[in-house]
Amino acid sequence: MKSGAPKPKASPPRRPRPADPGREEIHLSPREWDPENQAGKLLEVLPKSGSVLVTSHDNPDPDALASCMALQHLIRARTSLKPRIAIGGILGRAENQALSLELELDLYPIDILEYQRWDGIVMVDAQPGAGNSNLPRSMPIVAVIDHHPQRQPLDLPFVDIRPDYGASATIAVEYLRAQEVEWDTKLATALYYAIKSETQDLGRRVAEADRRAHFALFDSVDWELMHRITKAKIPGDYFALFQRGIASARLFGNALIADLGEIPTPDACAEIADFLLRHEQVTRSLVLGRYEDQIVFSIRFTRSDLDAGLIASSLARDFGTGGGHDQMAGGRIELARTRLDQVESIKDVIVQRFVEMVGVAQYRPGLPLLSADVSETGSASP
Repeated sequence: MKSGAPKPKASPPRRPRPADPGREEIHLSPREWDPENQAGKLLEVLPKSGSVLVTSHDNPDPDALASCMALQHLIRARTSLKPRIAIGGILGRAENQALSLELELDLYPIDILEYQRWDGIVMVDAQPGAGNSNLPRSMPIVAVIDHHPQRQPLDLPFVDIRPDYGASATIAVEYLRAQEVEWDTKLATALYYAIKSETQDLGRRVAEADRRAHFALFDSVDWELMHRITKAKIPGDYFALFQRGIASARLFGNALIADLGEIPTPDACAEIADFLLRHEQVTRSLVLGRYEDQIVFSIRFTRSDLDAGLIASSLARDFGTGGGHDQMAGGRIELARTRLDQVESIKDVIVQRFVEMVGVAQYRPGLPLLSADVSETGSASP
């Protein structure tokens, strides 16, 4: 079994940039930040004994799952604690399900947390108050580790947020290397896949730290296991998502908007938003869907002139929550009983806000993607 944990000799990552004037403020932690010693500081704030939980956002993706695994491994290796991993929601994509099964993850259901006493909670790839976690408010959060922008003050013992990084798994790799904790092939494979998927093979929102972590893990990856995860079998209704996405997609200049209707998993919108963004004329995509009692939406950009995270937050204003990075973001709106008859009107508001904020309102009501005259009339860019 291959393993690895060479100590990094890396320049410290940049601190998060303040928001542009007139835009939503991005809050920065006032606490001293020392990239070479962050892992040690995390270990210092953990309780000396008791029950510790590692958790992330609901419906976790590979970055969330692998980062939780790595932090659990780090804490077990350097303390006497035996942390558990908890998640909310579901594992939607076939790849995420395969990752969980192949790596034999022991995941604790987050909805029963209140029935057990916890002495410390570590959140990774997520932040309290972001609206994408069902972690009970009463839980004692001692640490937050994330690569999403920090948009509200966090008065916690430990905060390590690096929005210039492409994946939270990269931070976790740096922690392991700094503490000289070795990884086995399963953990290496999970972390490698997390960085690979989160940055789209180091092609989207990638920092030098992501490249270093990617290559540090390379020799420890179980490639047969990786193949079983990336080529996991998928159910028949998965293909219907693409059919509905293409059929419902409308072209607004260089933006595509699609409504999937009822979706089998919350991350269906993200998958179709990524797919539609590959259209040769498109630099923005918005995909909406209804999952159980929620409206879910995902945004994807190929350019960084607008901040997708800030736009997602604005789209969900007055209805729910949204956020993310400059090029990939999303949101969800919980539908109370009194709003069940307002689903379509809420979706209409989200679409109208989006076309206005990305500068394509003049193309309303949009052209069907498969319209015969799209190439002539839908190619103009705002």
